[in-house]
Amino acid sequence: MDQARSVIVTGGGGAIGRACVRALCDDGARVAIVDIDFDAAKRVADEMGELGFDVAPFECNVASFEETQRLTEDVYDRFGYIDGLVNNAGIMPHQDVSFSTATMDDWREILDINLGGTLNLSRCTLPFLKESVRRRSMPSSIVNMSSFLVLIGARIPQDGYTASKGAIASLSRSMAVELGEDQIRVNAVAPGPIETPHVAKFFSTQEARAKRIERFPLGRFGRPEDVAGAISFLISDKSSWITGVLLPIDGGASCNYV
Repeated sequence: MDQARSVIVTGGGGAIGRACVRALCDDGARVAIVDIDFDAAKRVADEMGELGFDVAPFECNVASFEETQRLTEDVYDRFGYIDGLVNNAGIMPHQDVSFSTATMDDWREILDINLGGTLNLSRCTLPFLKESVRRRSMPSSIVNMSSFLVLIGARIPQDGYTASKGAIASLSRSMAVELGEDQIRVNAVAPGPIETPHVAKFFSTQEARAKRIERFPLGRFGRPEDVAGAISFLISDKSSWITGVLLPIDGGASCNYV
């Protein structure tokens, strides 16, 4: 990156979040590592700090508008500006099942964190992104986390999760149009199954893994680094004429009929 960006990464203490932090740092960014689990955020911050990167950990429940307001102010105080946001925080609970049997409490939790968290951070960060465009004469960028499940159905339903990620995809397009005149780009990524400890619980047997891998033309699950590389690209000026895009990162699964 020509000028060091200051980027917020939510869910930064998890596997994909950590990979995003590292990719952004490798591109020269200064990164606020945000997680509801402060210890997890601090572990990633300590690791990156030892490598000489300019990072800082923060604790925040993204479902709380008040907490996200405080967070963005604290990040601004720490780095002096904010010109990038990665809305990575989210949940995919194992009790998420069919819309016909899931409880409303389950749905509310999923929507509050996945969709509500994306909305909260985007709203609270927006004044700082606009200021950064004015002060630093460089476009700002938001990347939201959707899912390849918004492009295809699933025989094993995760309807609350899918609904929240579909809303994020639609919100991202609307935001891209609304914020384009402010020189703020908004895109979303749609990962397929990524090899993380959480996702591994869904495929606990070799048979279950093999059945899923058959769906991927590239013949493997995704890695956190696969998602992180795409996100770092969308945050950077290398994607300066890309906005309103939903980018599948799924090894080709969403285009595979059989």
